[in-house]
Amino acid sequence: MKRVLFFLLLIFGTTIFAFTGESMGKSAEDYDAATVIIIHYHRYDDNYDGWNLWVWPDKPKSMDGKSYSFDRRDEFGVVTTVKFSEKHSRLGFIVRLREWEKKDITADRFVDIPDSGVAEIWVIEGEEDFLTSPDRIDLTPRVKMAFLDSLSEIYASLSAPVDTKTVLPEVLLDGSPVKVQSFEKADPTDVSVTNYVKITLTEPLAPKSVSKRLSLEIEGFLPGNIIVRKALDNSEFFYQGELGSIYSEKETVFRVWSPVSSSATLILFDDLYSDSFIEVPMKRIEAGVWEAIVQGNLHLRAYKYRFVSYGKERETVDIYSRAVTKNSERSVVVDPAKTIIEGWAQQKVPIFNKPEDAIIYEIHIGDMTSDPNTNVENKGKYLGLTETGRTGPDGVTVGIDHIVELGVTHVHIMPFNDIHYLNEGEEGEYGWGYDPYLYMVPEGHYSTDPYSPLSRILESKAMVMAFHEIGIRVILDTVYNHTATTGSSSPFDQTVPYYYYRTDATGAYLNGTGVGNEIASERPMMRKHILDSLKMWVNEYGIDGFRFDLMGLIDKETVLAIDRELHAIDKTILLYGEPWGGWGATVTFGKGDQRGTGVAVFNDNLRDAIRGSVFDEKVKGFSLGSRAKERRIMRGIVGSIEYSSDIKDFADDPSETINYVSAHDNQTLWDKNSAAMPDASRELLTSAQKLSNAIVILSQGIPFLHGGVDFARTKFGNDNSYNAGVDLNKMDYSRKAEFIDLFTYYKGLIELRKNHPSFRMSTAEEIRKNLKFLDAPRNIVAYVIDGKSAGDSWEEILVIFNGNLEPAEITLPDESWNLVVDRDRISEKPLERLSGKVKLEPISTYVFFK
Repeated sequence: MKRVLFFLLLIFGTTIFAFTGESMGKSAEDYDAATVIIIHYHRYDDNYDGWNLWVWPDKPKSMDGKSYSFDRRDEFGVVTTVKFSEKHSRLGFIVRLREWEKKDITADRFVDIPDSGVAEIWVIEGEEDFLTSPDRIDLTPRVKMAFLDSLSEIYASLSAPVDTKTVLPEVLLDGSPVKVQSFEKADPTDVSVTNYVKITLTEPLAPKSVSKRLSLEIEGFLPGNIIVRKALDNSEFFYQGELGSIYSEKETVFRVWSPVSSSATLILFDDLYSDSFIEVPMKRIEAGVWEAIVQGNLHLRAYKYRFVSYGKERETVDIYSRAVTKNSERSVVVDPAKTIIEGWAQQKVPIFNKPEDAIIYEIHIGDMTSDPNTNVENKGKYLGLTETGRTGPDGVTVGIDHIVELGVTHVHIMPFNDIHYLNEGEEGEYGWGYDPYLYMVPEGHYSTDPYSPLSRILESKAMVMAFHEIGIRVILDTVYNHTATTGSSSPFDQTVPYYYYRTDATGAYLNGTGVGNEIASERPMMRKHILDSLKMWVNEYGIDGFRFDLMGLIDKETVLAIDRELHAIDKTILLYGEPWGGWGATVTFGKGDQRGTGVAVFNDNLRDAIRGSVFDEKVKGFSLGSRAKERRIMRGIVGSIEYSSDIKDFADDPSETINYVSAHDNQTLWDKNSAAMPDASRELLTSAQKLSNAIVILSQGIPFLHGGVDFARTKFGNDNSYNAGVDLNKMDYSRKAEFIDLFTYYKGLIELRKNHPSFRMSTAEEIRKNLKFLDAPRNIVAYVIDGKSAGDSWEEILVIFNGNLEPAEITLPDESWNLVVDRDRISEKPLERLSGKVKLEPISTYVFFK
């Protein structure tokens, strides 16, 4: 029957269908639930295979989502009923194909729940606006999405095929027709009857036209807006000046880039949380920027923007916000002079000569100081990491003192720019921070007063300065590959819809991140935003380096611009990231692309050789006796450079590799080894913990340590604890007391690396000249470094890694050697003098010198 109706629809044009609902007169109690949503979904091709729902509570508290299957059919399409045992006032939903292969539309959608507790909606494929009444549902084919990708070219996706040889579309600019030169298939491999079409205009549109109402009409189809997308990449839309709220005591200038808006209004609140406000019309200036100048001292005045674009009003915070109210509900003007803490200008950044001198320790602000068995006062806060002299079980050092005692040079702090899915200041809230909302303001949950816009600014700066004062540089983890939300809940999408994200022909977000969207870093104004925010963190917060989450999804030109512009400010800034994307992603900056730059990438080749697969917990690595890993270990030892015909990898220089064996992702090293060898003794697991990072710390390149790996940190097998709460994620300092010998071993390895430049050579040429591998028995890697040539106080250094589960023997080269490291001991002074055949303990490291 549906096919007959669809055929009649094509012949006679618009057809209105009447459908019936299921929830009339019912309440949530009738469903034995507190909140209920019934979702009907219609696809024009009647193919629902693999399509499902992702639904999450959004208000009064945002919570994790779950997938739900459509479980029945009706005359409209498919239906499901989702029930919640708790009362929610708003739910979010996404219609998706299987596990995020694609979305039905780009935007996240939200449904307000009525007093009855039951909402029922009808969703039509490709339509952002859903229906709440079934009385008049129009299933006429429609223009699903049309994009202006240059000022003379439009690409459109249709819900039904059209014959491009017999139909001529009409493009309207504010209701007036624009001359069309050609109408053809957009995909050259397609046929003329197609759902994906290209319209070429006779003459390019004037740049100012992008703020006017552009629409596409095709006979037999409902018309659709034309969204300005890649056309905004043209140079006439690039603005080089300062954006955001630009404060002075006499006036504040508000500037925002939104070339597609027909109007922009500044909403200026009387104070931070007042419901009273004034509206200030903004004036369009150059390159699509809107500006308003408001007289007077506006320090701590809250504001938002309202845009009119594509026939809709959109209200949002400023993507260039430097300060915000609680939960980033409003942007705030601040006087920069009020954001400077005492002693800030006089602080001394620790001396740092070259990237290979770095030893990085990854931490989470909340994790580091949340252990209740410590006397840290500001637990889980920025200020908790400024407290010195704090202790835990058996008197062990904790927090910032723990990091100082370990001896690392850099602390890598997981993202603390504004995080979306944290209800700031509320008990039980926890997150890793890989769900960014705004990029230029610190997260309020780690401040002592999230209601105060200044608290998060001043206290995060106090944390940075505290690290500087005790000799440690600070690296900020950043997430420029996606944002937490899209559509109506994304300030980026509200400011310039569809511009800041990568989308396909139908307008669906690309999902190389695996979490729903990808930032379009290649777009000039998105690249500007990335660069502006990074430079702000350097210049205003004293950040000394950046780690880029899923850097493989940032385009190469942007990565090179980051390298160029940040190193022009400070050549000692460390830059590194993950050279991959999510599953099935199109990588734009992968291993090898960093060659010759000042950017390093994580070395998962060495990681997997040492610990085994991160995807299969049963697969062991070299540190638990796995065979045939010697060559891969050697490649890591030489910094992944081209050392020889068979010992070579992705780097031109040792500064380009971040050597590591564990990080916040995947299982902790202790948990991985425990899972890979469940019957292993504690002694063996501890030995594997030592050997694994002995390889990392004594290899050429830049070593990276996961916080807590130095005392056998466990998350009891949880390999993705981003939402598991503080109890599981906290640094449990009782384990430091329990594994103090392991901590001391790590501390000794770090001191050894810092004291001996042989482990920190600066060039590939130096490494090839000074490091020589020795022939060794199976599952043993041994090498000698010419310390004298490398500028070391030790003339020769011999390093041996034994990956065997049983004792082994090796014959030392030449005459006798001074032993300084074995499986259990580390010393700068000789422990004993050995020569000839030497017995090696299972899973162990040995270092000798002359």
